[in-house]
Amino acid sequence: MEESVAALRDTGPLISKDALVQSAELLEKAHQIYGVAASAIIGEYLAYRLLRMGISAQQFSDMHRAVMNATCLKLGVIAVSSSGSTKDLLHAVQLGKEHGASIIVLSNTRRSPLATLADQLLVAAKPAGPLTAGSFHSKISAMLVIELLSQQLLETK
Repeated sequence: MEESVAALRDTGPLISKDALVQSAELLEKAHQIYGVAASAIIGEYLAYRLLRMGISAQQFSDMHRAVMNATCLKLGVIAVSSSGSTKDLLHAVQLGKEHGASIIVLSNTRRSPLATLADQLLVAAKPAGPLTAGSFHSKISAMLVIELLSQQLLETK
């Protein structure tokens, strides 16, 4: 339990008000969410939170569909990845960027290939390692970031 509490506590200092404001502005136009495996669960949670606020969002966990979607993107995408290095996700996000989409990245890793593609990077604490991928600690901190982002969206509406 202590590790989960620490994940929440450690996430706070990683997220600035400016990052939330800028992400909320981009998120008003970016209604596509990409995430695979355990990160897809976080993407689904984000889509759910947006829908509760009246913003229809679509979560893609199938990266073949995400790639097709990325070629049509003009506004933006939210990429969710704990590691920031999932190859299929990187490919879809790169295509979206090449087609003019703004990229918001929610990750547990500040320095990653995905982070280099981000127009706005939101980092949650407790990156998962090979043996802890999908752990509750990394997911709960990402969910906290989604809650902070949701609050920011509500404030700007």
